[in-house]
Amino acid sequence: MLPSESFLEIRFTLKEDTNWAKAGHEVAFGEIQLANPLDFRMLKSLKPSTAPKYNQITPQILEITGSDKVIWRFNIVHGGLISWKKAGKELIHTPPTLDFYRALTDNDRPTRFGQSWINSRLHQTKCHVRNVDWESTEAGVVIKVAARIAPPVLAWSINTLFTYTFTDKHVSIRVSGKPEGLVMPNTFARIGLTLSLNDIIKASWFGRGPGESYRDKKLSQRFGNYYDAPVEDLFTDYEYPQETGNRTDVRSVEFNGEHGSGYGLKAYFGDLEGASFSALHYTTEDLDECEHPYELYKRKRKETIVRLDWAHHGIGTGSCGPATLPQYELKAEPFEYEILLE
Repeated sequence: MLPSESFLEIRFTLKEDTNWAKAGHEVAFGEIQLANPLDFRMLKSLKPSTAPKYNQITPQILEITGSDKVIWRFNIVHGGLISWKKAGKELIHTPPTLDFYRALTDNDRPTRFGQSWINSRLHQTKCHVRNVDWESTEAGVVIKVAARIAPPVLAWSINTLFTYTFTDKHVSIRVSGKPEGLVMPNTFARIGLTLSLNDIIKASWFGRGPGESYRDKKLSQRFGNYYDAPVEDLFTDYEYPQETGNRTDVRSVEFNGEHGSGYGLKAYFGDLEGASFSALHYTTEDLDECEHPYELYKRKRKETIVRLDWAHHGIGTGSCGPATLPQYELKAEPFEYEILLE
């Protein structure tokens, strides 16, 4: 974790014992930001790097070799990162994909938001690559992928441009997108990358925690550094399976595995507000399709499904009150984001 952002925390506690709580019981707390987080320019300046070695091992596969025995493989025909080896071990179980959907919550289902996501087939979007260009520069190996992300039916899509920049230390992924077409949803559930990792057992992060939080239900969670939280503990076990386990206002997160030092994934969001992550042993489809916890437990996977979200739609109170308020909606508008992975 990079030291930069800091907060002053003020706690209010009971001075004396009462008939409902002991002295020292916390009644309320507040936080005041004292120092701002690093933006991407500053973040990269603190992580000096050089261009990596590369080799086109087949007409389709570009192999990029960084320091510390890191090897990436990128499919320059299908436009995706297909392998990431650290210390001789394969890190990614399934490659990162851009996704706009989350499992529905009890608050999503009865509202126009959840209904719109399903009716517009937001949960069924796929990436269709149109063009891939790559070059080696002084900064690193740069790969640009133009793609159309769309559901299998209907006439709407999101035209996207992915820019991968590989150095000997890390890879940055910049994504820009423009939604267009007919019968498209007015909001997205999220904008972020979904991938799964092998042999990950714990996560550490700087942001809100230690518990679950979303953009409109987060003030009970403190800013801070949270270390070595078991992946098992990041799952909130609801009586009816649904979206779960998000941590928001995250600047950086690190996933560590069974293979010791040098094996794992670090992600940096810079100074982006509202970035978040989750790490579970269940996919979005698992959470959406199961109606009882026992059904979900049967689908528990060995790999860890990781979401790295730049933005997400609020939870709201649609099961018993108002739907997500306008200030917490994630509008389906043009976007541009970046993330740094190492």
